[in-house]
Amino acid sequence: MPLNSNASHPSPHGTILLVDDDPDIRSLARTFLVHEGYRVFTSGDAERATRVFRSAPRIDLLITDLYLPERSGLQLAQDLKALRQDLPILMISGGFLDPAHRDQLQHQGWRFLAKPFSLPELLATVHLILGAFVTQEVSSVANR
Repeated sequence: MPLNSNASHPSPHGTILLVDDDPDIRSLARTFLVHEGYRVFTSGDAERATRVFRSAPRIDLLITDLYLPERSGLQLAQDLKALRQDLPILMISGGFLDPAHRDQLQHQGWRFLAKPFSLPELLATVHLILGAFVTQEVSSVANR
């Protein structure tokens, strides 16, 4: 099974796993992120996303729709976090997310972006997450 990616080597900007069951959103976001220098793997469902995560080189960020067929993006994120605790998560959704659920996501250190979002808004959020993640990794290495 070929993986959807823009390169066979790691990107200097990071590698993203983008999961959304809407092929238009997936394609548009992937094209934009690749253009910005990210390596992007995509999936339309949680099952395939898990296989991609297990077989791909290190994934630096999971971007997943909250509502996916068969298994939710929330369940996918929890499953992948169980495999790798330090995986940053960006949850996206066009559906209603009540404040309690939004607070729960933030309490877990996850970000949320409501659809429809602009591509610059997506990019700014990705930069924010990956910038904080890189800073965190550097400081933990320096403290060893």
